[in-house]
Amino acid sequence: MHELPDTVAVDIALLPPGPIMDLAISANRTLLAGNRDGGIRLDHEDCLPHITVAMLPAKHEEIPEIVAKMDRITWQCSPMTVTIDAVAKRRTGTGGIVPVFHIHRAEILQLFHKTVMNAVMPHAAPPAGPGMFMGEVSAPAVDCLARFMKTGAYEHYSPHITLGYGDLPELIPGLDLPLRFEVTRAAVCHLGAHCTCRRVLAVFGLGTGRLAAPGGAAR
Repeated sequence: MHELPDTVAVDIALLPPGPIMDLAISANRTLLAGNRDGGIRLDHEDCLPHITVAMLPAKHEEIPEIVAKMDRITWQCSPMTVTIDAVAKRRTGTGGIVPVFHIHRAEILQLFHKTVMNAVMPHAAPPAGPGMFMGEVSAPAVDCLARFMKTGAYEHYSPHITLGYGDLPELIPGLDLPLRFEVTRAAVCHLGAHCTCRRVLAVFGLGTGRLAAPGGAAR
């Protein structure tokens, strides 16, 4: 495991299959072509397209227990069918546009979210500022993490795949909505700038539990 700060910005996420990751990365490249300083550059290694299930600040010594709980949860889960039902456009506090693949909040996905939240939130620590994150981050990322419990969880949970910053064209090659796919993996990640999943700390198969040691898990 790479060296972690005393308090870690943690994201527990579902990892889409390769073709969906490729689709998200392609949409991200379209955004970057119109805004080279867009901030988010998705890829398969250091900035993973993902569906956030839970976010929390946690002391680094709590990470092994969070991983152990996720191992137990994912052992009891089956792969989930997930549906992209829209390309939504969200507004940042400064008026910017953040396009996302909106995910239908099916009952099984909401149950998974609730189960994970109930399991990991006892390990939440007080936020510790930008040092929680991997690399340099701005105040909105710190605020997003701090507000997740109140604005993004339980009845407010809105699953999605963030694509970047900017305005996408109406037609995205390869995207025919609704787009259904099967999710077979979940991960515990260290968050970076813009609350992106920058480093996988552990990865799990739904129905099989822990898949690989940290460091090589995302491949």
